[in-house]
This record gives sequence, structure tokens and C-alpha cells, in this order.
Amino acid sequence: MTAPVDRPLSRFLATCAVCRPWAEQDEGPYHREAQPDRRDVTEGCAGAPLQLGVRVARADGSPVVDGAVEVWHCDARGRYSGFPPPDPEVVVTAATAARTAYLPDETFLRGRQPTDADGMVEFRTIYPGWYPGRTVHIHVMVHADGRVLTSQLYFPEAVTDEVYAQPPYTARPDRDTTNESDDIFPTGGEPAVLDVAPSGDGLRAGVCLLLPAQADGVDRPTQLAR
Repeated sequence: MTAPVDRPLSRFLATCAVCRPWAEQDEGPYHREAQPDRRDVTEGCAGAPLQLGVRVARADGSPVVDGAVEVWHCDARGRYSGFPPPDPEVVVTAATAARTAYLPDETFLRGRQPTDADGMVEFRTIYPGWYPGRTVHIHVMVHADGRVLTSQLYFPEAVTDEVYAQPPYTARPDRDTTNESDDIFPTGGEPAVLDVAPSGDGLRAGVCLLLPAQADGVDRPTQLAR
């Protein structure tokens, strides 16, 4: 049986401001197959602690209790596990993403969890960093009802500004892309901007995502961007 998510996080997810219709978005070049099955994905990465919750429901509002959710994102330096750091002078795309130094044993900030009885999952991670050409984001992939759906989660700009005013994020100032200027943010429908609140020495973030009806489902697309 899947363990329920942390009770404060469960209450937070149950009161998310909006249940957002699924926005299918690019997978990007940094997905890895066989993401580790775990809640705590930090692996010692430096950054503001982030408790991330996702509540997944079907179009009729019923919870997805037989699914799984994957997440992956970059560290405070803008680096994804298994891949070299981004070139600060190059906007990352599928064409420019480095693949020659792929390190298969690295798994930081990647994980997968089955949904619990309320369609919820929990991850313990850090606030993501940034890299050229992209706003701050977390990749999310849902496996449910024989489908694989892919999207990205975003943060309120005011929260990012506050977090990035602290180390280790201050080592990489002047991020070049915001939600408003990001090319992927508006694609696929309403962007999934997380609800965020303080939690201990870090933050708690959550979102409720409504999967499209089966007839409107989208197969896992061929990814062209980042």
C-alpha cells in the first residue's frame, strides 16, 4: 500500500487555489528513464528546502489512485543530474543540450512516486535553479490510465525573487528568463503555477492537476524543446 503524504501537505493540497486543467508541455532533453522510486530526491544538493506535493485527478474530479508521478529539475547551478552544467552563453534547446558527458550514475533531483488513496504524491527536494533561456520550472510526468502525460510546474515570480536573494542562488545572479518571457510557459493551456507557502526553514509547494478526459488524452510527444 502506498503511504499517504505528509498530513500538513495533504491539507495544503486539498485547499489548492485552483485545480488546473492539464497543459501538455515539452519533456525537454534531460528526462531519464527509470527514475528512482523515492520521496526525498535531494541527495545533499544545496538550496532552499522544498516540500513538493501534486494532487492528480481525472476530468470528473475522481482521484487518480493507480497512477505514478515523476519529477526532475536542475540544481541551484542550473545543472541536471547526469549532464554537464549549462553553458552560460548558450540558450538550452534540444539541439544545444550537451549529451557527450552523460553520467548514468547521477540521480540527484529526480524521483518517482505512486499516487496514494487521494491521488497525491510528495517529494522532498530543493528550489530549482535556472539556466539560459528558461524560467524556473520542474518537469512532471504522470502515468495513468494507460497514458503518459508530460508538463512543467512553475513558481510565482515574487517567490523566486525572494529565494534567489539568498545563497547558494546568489552565486548565479541575473537570471535571463521569467514566466512572462519563457517560450514554453504559455503552451498547452493554462500554466501550472504552484501554490507556495513557508514551511519551517523552507517552502511548501503544491498543485492540483486535472487530467484530460480519455478521448482527449495526449500520447507522450516527441520533444523538440527544453
